[in-house]
Amino acid sequence: MADDEGGYKITFLRAEFLALIGNIPIALLRTELQSLALTVPITDARMMLMGNGVIVEWLGEPPTAQDRLDVRAKVAAFVGGATTAEPFVYNSFAVATSASTTPVVKINETTTPLDAGTYQVIWTSSLRMQAVIANTGISATLRLTRSDGVFVEQDDAWDRAVKHAYNGALTFQIQAGQTITSLLTFQRLGASGTAELSGARITVDKIS
Repeated sequence: MADDEGGYKITFLRAEFLALIGNIPIALLRTELQSLALTVPITDARMMLMGNGVIVEWLGEPPTAQDRLDVRAKVAAFVGGATTAEPFVYNSFAVATSASTTPVVKINETTTPLDAGTYQVIWTSSLRMQAVIANTGISATLRLTRSDGVFVEQDDAWDRAVKHAYNGALTFQIQAGQTITSLLTFQRLGASGTAELSGARITVDKIS
C-alpha cells in the first residue's frame, strides 16, 4: 500500500461503490471521506486516470486497520448526490414577540448540499422593546453552522422602543456536499417588558 514518496494509498474500483448509481462525484466523495473520524486523516481522494475508480491517499503514516474498514464501508455505502450553487432566501417578516428570557426561534433553515466554494450569508431584521422599561432590553443572535459542526455567530442588543436594525454578513468556506444552517433567535433581557423582532430575511449566496 505504500508508494515511493512515503504515502499510503488504497484503490477502490467502480464496482466497489455498491450503492452508487452513475458516475462517481469525486468532490462529494472527498468531503464525505474527510468527515470520517479516522485515526490517520485522509489527505486526498482522486479519480484514477481511466476514470474507473478512486485512489484514496494518506501521507506520513499508514492508516490503521479500522481506518481502512471505515473507508471501505463509506465507499460501499456512498450514494452520491447533487450539489447546488443556487441562492437561498429565507423570509420571516411578521412581528414576533416574547416576554421570555429563553431564546425564541425566528428563522431556522438549512440549505441543501452545496457546491464547493465561498458563501456569504447576509441577514437583515429589526428589533425593539415594545415599551421602554428601565433595565430591560432585547437580544438577538444569528448563528451559522456548517454541517461539519463549525459555527460562527453574531449578536446584538437594544433597549429602546424605536426600531433598531440588526443586520450583518458572514462568509463560509464550503466543501462540496456541506450545508449551512441559519438560526436567528431573540429574547428579552431583564425582568419585564416585551421584546419584538420583525422584518427578518437571510440570504445565502455563492460568491466565489
